[in-house]
Amino acid sequence: MELITIFAVTCLFIVAAAFSPLGLGGGVLYVPIFYYLLEWEMQEAVVGSLCLVFMVALGSSLAHSKSGYADHKVANIGRTTAIPAAIIGVILSGLLLSSVGDIGIKLLAAIILTFVIERTIRNRSSQTNREQEVNISQKTNQYRIGSAFAGAASGILGIGGGAILVTLNRSILKMDANKSAGTSYLIGVTIVPVALLSHILINKNFSTILESTGILPIIIIPLMALSCAFFGAKYAIKYFSKTIITWVFICAVSISLLRYIWDFISLI
Repeated sequence: MELITIFAVTCLFIVAAAFSPLGLGGGVLYVPIFYYLLEWEMQEAVVGSLCLVFMVALGSSLAHSKSGYADHKVANIGRTTAIPAAIIGVILSGLLLSSVGDIGIKLLAAIILTFVIERTIRNRSSQTNREQEVNISQKTNQYRIGSAFAGAASGILGIGGGAILVTLNRSILKMDANKSAGTSYLIGVTIVPVALLSHILINKNFSTILESTGILPIIIIPLMALSCAFFGAKYAIKYFSKTIITWVFICAVSISLLRYIWDFISLI
């Protein structure tokens, strides 16, 4: 196995373990790792990212739910629009790639990354002055619309939509950091497999990934990501400083954003 491959796989596991407490599946980082380090095509990178995001969402949702940090009622409301929007996102992803190529996906990814950085910093700055939690019955329509955007982003960009969902949970419903993360994962664990299956069925690119990686890594790497996410979320909730994790996350996302920006500059 080449050194760059070992480094890339290690990065995948670190992302799964370190960022699972934040309610973010890591898709905003998985896609650049697959695309730039492993040199996968963009569509295959999106599918690979969705596979790992699903494992992270599954492992993290189990850890958060066992610790009591999740709202199943809110998650069920979000799923009603996020799931169909994920399928629409997959279709839009194919249209983007066929019409403008990778640059369309990169542009949307850069916008999402900027949004993630801005919202993460804003949530950190406002954490000391939390308002009383708002009942979902007062914000049902707004939450469904926001969840639809999260689902569409999942289908288009290969992410779990956690950046959007956590923002909804914290800005609209005024949830605390742990509950917003746990609820985000409950929605992500249902929309991501829908987006993943839609990509495989519509774009028929699973065989290409299988030829590139082989069957064993396809089984072992997702299972390792699930384990890393479960234990990362389980222990980080109690013992790790969210401030440190958050700023490491911001730095990593910023590097990905700068790499996309470099691609834009190189086209000029």
